[in-house]
Amino acid sequence: MFRTWNRALGPRVEVMAVEVPNRDRFATLRQLAAEVNDQLTAQLDSPHVFFGHSFGALVAYHLACLRADAGSMLPRALLLSSSAPPHLPAPMPVVDHLDDDQLAALLSDLGGLPPELSQWPALRDKAIAHTRTDLRLCMTDKDPHDEPLPCPIYAFGGTDDPLVSESDLHEWHSRTTEEFSVELLDGGHFYLTDGPPFFAVLRPLLSRIAATVPR
Repeated sequence: MFRTWNRALGPRVEVMAVEVPNRDRFATLRQLAAEVNDQLTAQLDSPHVFFGHSFGALVAYHLACLRADAGSMLPRALLLSSSAPPHLPAPMPVVDHLDDDQLAALLSDLGGLPPELSQWPALRDKAIAHTRTDLRLCMTDKDPHDEPLPCPIYAFGGTDDPLVSESDLHEWHSRTTEEFSVELLDGGHFYLTDGPPFFAVLRPLLSRIAATVPR
């Protein structure tokens, strides 16, 4: 998903995609955020922003909270996509009662599972297993961070997202003491698969954020 981002946003922006394998080894979302923090420690000493989509938005938020609690350098902004904040119910219901075929059908309807993946059963099964792990971790999202973050939050979502509404996105406002906005783009929960319209919004926003970085 992020392979094209460096070309779309460069050369002034370096995109670092975060991948955490074997996420089933974590008991809570906060433990996963701590692992991401360990991965990125060397890169987070220079100006940066966090972007997260859906489950990734919660990881990005918890990562910022963890760093705030530790007195570490915070992102210049949080860019949170297709996700409700922790104080709202999880957008995706518990799916333990669904078998793999039913969960695959649900994800396909949401646009999160490409139809062609059915041609590779092993890859499809791995994607389903990862999804179950991520949804379980979402249910551990007990937010211990009482204070709003002192960094801007910019929330994004799809106009036709059946899981996260515009009002859900506006609830992120309570999580920051700085600038906040909500931007809706055409599409559903996975509106990002149509990258160019999002990049048209993201490029000027990142330029404005960069302009606020002390020289």
